Amino acid sequence: MAAMKKLTFCIFPLLLFSCQKEEINTYDVVTGLVASVPLDGSGYEEVNGLNGTNVKAVPVNNRHGEAGKAMFFNSNDSSFIDFGDIASLSFTNNQFTICCWVNVSDSTKPISILSKRGETGPWEFSLDNHFSHKVFTLDNWVEGGSTTVYGTDPLNAAVGIRTGVWSHLAFVADGITLQAYQDGILQAGSDSIRSGSFFSNTVAHFIIGNGGGYGKNYFFNGCIDDVLIYNRPLDKESIQYLSLK
Repeated sequence: MAAMKKLTFCIFPLLLFSCQKEEINTYDVVTGLVASVPLDGSGYEEVNGLNGTNVKAVPVNNRHGEAGKAMFFNSNDSSFIDFGDIASLSFTNNQFTICCWVNVSDSTKPISILSKRGETGPWEFSLDNHFSHKVFTLDNWVEGGSTTVYGTDPLNAAVGIRTGVWSHLAFVADGITLQAYQDGILQAGSDSIRSGSFFSNTVAHFIIGNGGGYGKNYFFNGCIDDVLIYNRPLDKESIQYLSLK
């Protein structure tokens, strides 16, 4: 009997630990990953094995204080990194997740974190603050640029801009709505898909540090780190996990 009690005592903590582990690890940040740019002192994109063309972006400390593990973009120098056309970033089913860390130096003028658009077309998306200098929104166009896929201008899915601090941003589209998260917290407001509107597969280049509207370039001013893009909507738990890394 004593031996049986001892065995039971040993097994119970293992079962408890197993249950706790299963409950905690509910996130999936691997499935559907189509672009990963750690910006560890370079413009290397890991999923497709691409070296982006770096124009004046320089290494800087990341959010953990590690030297050369993020990149600084100076709008006065028109700095950016160009990866060319990455076909897997054209979300023709209107489903995706775009995540990144940013530390904004100055938001008094339009700035863009990333985009897949040409200056005069074609257009797919631009993550910038040109609707309001106080928030980032994801401007999302059909190929001709005549209208948006989700919502109408100005867009509602937005995250507030805080200068001088690192923030984790995530924009999630599930084919029905576009929602925004900041530091793992779902923000108020969302955009509904416009009937019959779809993203197109264009030859527009994927660029970090620049974006904008027709005939304009909004160069970023500050630091960017760990850009992750998925071809599916991440769930809340996965986004919260990424916001704590």
